[in-house]
Amino acid sequence: MTLENFTSKVKHGAHVMLISIMAGANIATIILMWATCFSTLLSPAIHPRLSQAGLLFPVFLGLDILFILVWVIVSWKWIAIPIIGILGCWNYTREYCPFNPFDNTPMESYKILSFNVASLSSDSANGFNGKKSVEYIAKSDADIVFLQECPKSGTVFSSLKHKMDSLGYKAQHDGGLHIFSKWPFIGKPVYSRSLSFGNGSFACLINLDGDTTLLINNHLQSNAISPEEKSAYGDAIEQYDKEKMKASGRILLSRLSTAASKRAEQADTVCALIKRYNKHQIIAAGDMNDTPISYTYQKITGLLNNAFAESGNGLGISYSQKGFPVRIDHIFVSNDLATHSTHIDNNIHSSDHLPIVTRVYKSAK
Repeated sequence: MTLENFTSKVKHGAHVMLISIMAGANIATIILMWATCFSTLLSPAIHPRLSQAGLLFPVFLGLDILFILVWVIVSWKWIAIPIIGILGCWNYTREYCPFNPFDNTPMESYKILSFNVASLSSDSANGFNGKKSVEYIAKSDADIVFLQECPKSGTVFSSLKHKMDSLGYKAQHDGGLHIFSKWPFIGKPVYSRSLSFGNGSFACLINLDGDTTLLINNHLQSNAISPEEKSAYGDAIEQYDKEKMKASGRILLSRLSTAASKRAEQADTVCALIKRYNKHQIIAAGDMNDTPISYTYQKITGLLNNAFAESGNGLGISYSQKGFPVRIDHIFVSNDLATHSTHIDNNIHSSDHLPIVTRVYKSAK
């Protein structure tokens, strides 16, 4: 054997080994990604920590996409591995980051706005501006407005109420949950449950252009993570301090697990309400405090369609505090309704949440 042949075989062996290691790493990434999807089937009330695995879905999805780029450079014939990985959890991928380039606008539709207004408070240090939120809501020209963390009194709220009254809106509320509608309400609220920290769900009926429609406003259990804890975790990531990351991570996981367990029970209650009124059109909205890869979200999408997945594009980040960019504000509709032009409105920054907006029309399904 010549030196040239020996060198060639060594290079070939090294290449094969590298390909094998990369393929193994890609497959391991896919298995973990699929596992995060299956975690949504676990009720946080029973498996509080395991159910939080869904938070890691974007990490593994990002890695799998990166492998596509790597295989393009290294060896095309292996590119099927990451593609199969994405196709194997396509519904979850589409829910997390939808792509709807063709969005035909129907002649008649109704604008829906959902917005966590952070108590309409004014805190320049945190970017809160209640007066700015009031102006935005009043100028939105939405047919139905769902507000969370909205006070029942105070100067800023009085301004909001006065503006909405002058624009012809009717209103019903429970605790911090308010619904303003251009369409008339039918009787009193059909469901109301206030919880601690302004959380809860609130439902009422309206006559939407001749159709009885159930509206459900939700602000499900908050994670109760303090600004200091968020800041500490964000700083640890920026400084890449492993010990601080572990300590902060344990605290956050405990908070998230406890809150997710409570949200699971609340989601089950909301689903029972949806089933009770399934003969009517239904629009459910609000700050769900859960991402698309979660038990709460998947439980509700088993009964209703998510507006952003149906007619939105991209990640749609609605909450972006330090180290926590997620979409936790959602709008859902029943099968007899469809949506278009769903988006997170980045033009208003007056709360720790961004508004989610969609247009609803009667479906031909």
